[in-house]
Amino acid sequence: MSNAVFSKLTKNAETASKEVMKTISAIVDENSFVETDKFICGDTDLGEAVGEGVVSGFAHISDIRVGLFATNPAVLKGSIGKANSKKIVKLIDASLRGGLPIVALLDTCGARFSEGIDAMEGYAAIYSALADAYGSVPTIVAVKGADFGLSSYFCAVSDLCVTYGNAQIATSSPLILAGGTKADPAKICNGKTLSRTCDVITNVVENEKEMKNVVSTFLSYTVEPIVDSADDPNRTAKTASLKKIDGIIGEIFDKGSALFVRDAYSANVKTGFARLGGVSVGFVATDGKLTGGGAGKITELLNTCESFSMPVINIVNCDGVDTDIDNDGITVRAVSDMMFTYNGLSVPKLALIYGDAIGIGYMAFAAKSNVDYSVAWADAKIGTVCGEVAARLLYGKEISEAKYKDKAAEKLAAAYSEENLLAPVVAKKGYLDNVIEPSLSRPYLVAALQTYFDKE
Repeated sequence: MSNAVFSKLTKNAETASKEVMKTISAIVDENSFVETDKFICGDTDLGEAVGEGVVSGFAHISDIRVGLFATNPAVLKGSIGKANSKKIVKLIDASLRGGLPIVALLDTCGARFSEGIDAMEGYAAIYSALADAYGSVPTIVAVKGADFGLSSYFCAVSDLCVTYGNAQIATSSPLILAGGTKADPAKICNGKTLSRTCDVITNVVENEKEMKNVVSTFLSYTVEPIVDSADDPNRTAKTASLKKIDGIIGEIFDKGSALFVRDAYSANVKTGFARLGGVSVGFVATDGKLTGGGAGKITELLNTCESFSMPVINIVNCDGVDTDIDNDGITVRAVSDMMFTYNGLSVPKLALIYGDAIGIGYMAFAAKSNVDYSVAWADAKIGTVCGEVAARLLYGKEISEAKYKDKAAEKLAAAYSEENLLAPVVAKKGYLDNVIEPSLSRPYLVAALQTYFDKE
């Protein structure tokens, strides 16, 4: 090959990948990207497909080595066909053999329809490779622009799915989905909307800096399970910070370490990753009734924790399941799947009850048969039903005959709770390891984690 021909090939490849390389360079460490299969090129009816519309290679993200591929919208709209699917599968397989996390940057309008069944076979091969990787190495999908058609399913075969707020993820073209409606095709199925309506999207970002921060934080937690922590393991909590769930999370885990995932979806359940005394953990924090959506969100978090040996910390205030006649069957399935996953975990499970643990709230998140260690604040209430329901079931006649029925019900509910539901009463039966002061939540959980970290 002459120098002139080589120079032309290089120029064409670099020109075609200029924009996508900007995105890659913003996410990976400086000068760390080593490209693979750069000069693969095919001829199509629409022109030359430089690099086959995919940039692939290896890089470091915050000093963690990863395998990375990015669809290139500048080449045939990032469409996927037979040749570039082989390029993607080759990258995934090499990463898996090396035990490297996989990062996929997607901006594609779908399949190369001119290739017909060859393109479908290519998609199937990519999905199969991702399925092999999922659960074995950290898998991350990031969507910056479009992710239409079959590639949209790649988002769910991942531990982390990060999108830009205006990115669009759809199983078909938004033009088709919006057909016959007044919806604006440019605004449907965007990242912000999907993050509220389904559990596929884990995080929404607005720029490359945010993208790198989310990706690198997650990689750190999965690849570096233990680090030295500058935060005092015996740090006591500020009482004012313990009034809301976000404050409790902030006081328990190492300062600034919480990475929330799926935060906009089923907002009364918060899930994410953090460090506790320098140890990577996953957390499930409930604040109200459990829904089917919330249960599904928890299950996704638990699967990732099990894959990468991350202990699970339950922070519990759950007074049962949100009953809805139209979705009750769906809730049964979702909650059952969640509990099945909980019971199958081999990692340590710790529970702090800071509010109610009623019915499923106790059974799923704090029962001694399901967690290794559990503590509760002194005013936490634990039982089959809440005090008000119990009072009306047990003292219905007395309440109906009382002059002030609501006050009578309230008084009887308080008495029932004090005698049967409060944490000290439950602890006497052996269902709690300790009843603690709220300010000591972090020290107790850090100590318990150190005890159970080597659980077999």
